[in-house]
Amino acid sequence: MDLMSAGEYYQKPMVSVLSKEKTTTNIKSTSLINKWQALLGISDWVILCEPISEDQVVDEIEDNSYGHEFLGIYIDFKNKTGTIFHTRELNEEDILHELLHVRFNSWSEEKVNFWTDLLIKTPKSLFQF
Repeated sequence: MDLMSAGEYYQKPMVSVLSKEKTTTNIKSTSLINKWQALLGISDWVILCEPISEDQVVDEIEDNSYGHEFLGIYIDFKNKTGTIFHTRELNEEDILHELLHVRFNSWSEEKVNFWTDLLIKTPKSLFQF
């Protein structure tokens, strides 16, 4: 499998809010992405962050309604790229969670959640280079 998407992000075909909200990844997010890529052994990947509007998110469980919070990653294994789509500001836990999906793509969501929680709570001194 070359492509994977985690979550329910669907761009509304008639609304183009990406062009209005497109920004570069902030320095804090870039620093955290680089840190966790190194620790997870995926420094050869290109990871981008793309802010999206809640109006672009469809919730299939709630009758395909628009306007929901979203955080997920689109992964292209062939080209070793990933794009984290998000409707809110990213934090370290979010970044680690999405990068675990890249590094361990066969893991269940429950296993990714478990390891995200465990690694976030691990003393930072254990991660020094």
